[in-house]
Amino acid sequence: MAIAGIAVVFLIAAFHCYVPSRVQAQQRSHDDAPVSSRETGATAQNAYVGDASCAKCHSSITSSQSATSMAKAAFNPKENASGVDYSKMIYREDGYATTVVSQKDGLLMSVSRGPDTLSAPIRWIFGRGVTGQTFVLQYEGKYYEGRASYYSKLGNLDLTIGHSKSAPSSLLAAMGRPLGQAEVDKCFSCHTSQDIFDGKLNLDQVHPGVTCENCHGAGGLHVATMEASNGQPVKDVRLFNPGTLSGADMNDFCGSCHRTSKDVLDTRIRDIRNIRFQPYRLENSRCYDPSDARITCVACHNPHRELETDSASYDSKCLACHAGAVEKVVSATAPACPKATTHCVSCHMPKLDLPGAHYAFTDHYIRVNHPGEPYPD
Repeated sequence: MAIAGIAVVFLIAAFHCYVPSRVQAQQRSHDDAPVSSRETGATAQNAYVGDASCAKCHSSITSSQSATSMAKAAFNPKENASGVDYSKMIYREDGYATTVVSQKDGLLMSVSRGPDTLSAPIRWIFGRGVTGQTFVLQYEGKYYEGRASYYSKLGNLDLTIGHSKSAPSSLLAAMGRPLGQAEVDKCFSCHTSQDIFDGKLNLDQVHPGVTCENCHGAGGLHVATMEASNGQPVKDVRLFNPGTLSGADMNDFCGSCHRTSKDVLDTRIRDIRNIRFQPYRLENSRCYDPSDARITCVACHNPHRELETDSASYDSKCLACHAGAVEKVVSATAPACPKATTHCVSCHMPKLDLPGAHYAFTDHYIRVNHPGEPYPD
């Protein structure tokens, strides 16, 4: 369950800067996109060092990043650090009843129908709980995505997004959906850190949440290089810096977890379900330019800080391209909005309810939005 929020904001209008078509944006080759450090992980030459080592030189960054929702993207059920009380929650469908049971050594998901009951340990909880949480179970050596998830708006369990609404055929089917190894690798590499070694997932070493090395790569060589420098400038710090990427590559890098246009084309999710795929929605925007750093994920979002939810805080980002009716911005390359000069995203990046999610996601397809119009894929 991916957690979404307000993102890159620019007003839609006719302007004269380079604008790729939607087809260009979607068909752009992703073969040359940077390989995410999550895919390679640590190697024999470059070990993980952990956030404590990063904090020795970057304490302010690690301190703020550790409080973000990304840093709390996963929890070990034995600790249940999210603080959600599942004891009175229940999900019912077609005669099945699903509950989350607390035990000494963690949590169990239990499904019953009449006198029959099936239980399995919850190994991981994905999601901070602001929107909701999804449970990863283990049964007979295999991982399952729980059929019931927690939704904060309901304060209860409900059907996990993406699961079939058809009646379960058995207690096991009512408990969850089996995950293939590729799905396990993808889920954990985006919700946890320090668990990929030579490109392979090792869940014995998993660290909950997204930490420094999830995006910057294993830091062993970086630490050794900086310690050996004795404070002198170093040309190659032996650490990946996503901030050096081009606009298109940056969006692909973030999209390795938040989904790219290629992901949408591969999965053929061409309806409102793809509203959660922020890089794809952004690339649909008329003003999207893969060479322009002003329209990338990090142009508006600082990954080292918690998501800013005040819509007015993004106005300056809009005005980086659009001259305001009152304020005149030297760098503006597009006309001003004729209706307003503040809270741009409230109109041009509407929040839309995703059926079954019990949450309104901000649509990153920047456009002139007309209430009641069909969802623009």
